[in-house]
Amino acid sequence: MKFTFDTNYSEEELKFIKENDCVILSEIKLSKTNFAENEYPRRMFCFGGTYVGEIFDEEINDFSWAVLSKWKGVYQFTSYYNTLQQLEQGL
Repeated sequence: MKFTFDTNYSEEELKFIKENDCVILSEIKLSKTNFAENEYPRRMFCFGGTYVGEIFDEEINDFSWAVLSKWKGVYQFTSYYNTLQQLEQGL
């Protein structure tokens, strides 16, 4: 399945992306996914070899950053972070 992403980021987000040598993704192809209904990523970037997606988090009723992981050949989101700073500290 091919996903196409929004590539618009705030100035603060762009500063984080630049400082951490991240790569903004405009699209990605994933063979098998196990995303929950609202977990389809709105934006994605690569942070030090780790793919990070912005997904809607129903628990906080807002968008969060989540790490894309592959387990048994299926992609899913794990390790959720409310802010990019929390993401940086968690990784």
